[in-house]
Amino acid sequence: MYPTILQFGQFRLATYGVLVALGYLAGIYWLSSQRERMGLKENEFWGLIYAMFFGAVAGGKLLYLAVEWRALFSGELHPLRDFRYGFVFMGGFMGSALAAWLYGRRRPFDYLKVGDHFGVAMPLGHTIGRLACLFSGCCHGGPTAMPWGVRYTRPDCLVDPRLLGVPLHPTPIYESAANAAIAALMLAWLGRVRKGRGPEGSVLLGYLGLYGFARFFIEFLRGDDRGGFLLGMSLAQWTSLGWMIVASVSLVFLFRRRKVPE
Repeated sequence: MYPTILQFGQFRLATYGVLVALGYLAGIYWLSSQRERMGLKENEFWGLIYAMFFGAVAGGKLLYLAVEWRALFSGELHPLRDFRYGFVFMGGFMGSALAAWLYGRRRPFDYLKVGDHFGVAMPLGHTIGRLACLFSGCCHGGPTAMPWGVRYTRPDCLVDPRLLGVPLHPTPIYESAANAAIAALMLAWLGRVRKGRGPEGSVLLGYLGLYGFARFFIEFLRGDDRGGFLLGMSLAQWTSLGWMIVASVSLVFLFRRRKVPE
């Protein structure tokens, strides 16, 4: 693949950074078009976006360092020098959620209504952002005999050198496709919620449950170092299970609390 779009001397424009930025911008652009529906003033909207952005960066980096603690303590990984590399999406989500809660304590807003819109924006942005991994070679899959397997041959990609030239599951594409489908489903469900045919908060919870479900099974196809966690499952899989359980229980509570008209 192509981890670098262009390079002039010491300046390097990484494909990863460009696609992640495009993912953020796509999600923010859609959210900005829905600002009035969320009941936010313009300054409140941008304040929330900035808070969640920095929360996502902090959460994504902290969980990455927690997973790669061996490399951190051995000195192989430097938290400042290598800051631009290594972020975990699930950590980023939890960091942004915490940042939104803290921001809401200073400037209150309707958490459920706003959260439902993020339940569409996040899989939308993630659809684009996850493709960044495909081009850089991170988050790659394990060997496969399927005809759509991808081969990495460039030594500057992040694939284990032993897997260069070997057909691998294109797990970033699998996850990107899953996110695209979730975004479409949640957008349709958001329309029903706006018409009073579903409880507020159910879009965000639906996203959490569906993404957790997709990520749990895609993890079995991953071929990069998952940092073995517990009972043969990765930290991401245990987190996915937690998201599915929390989302399912919370959805049952929401629907029971409020009778939804057919």
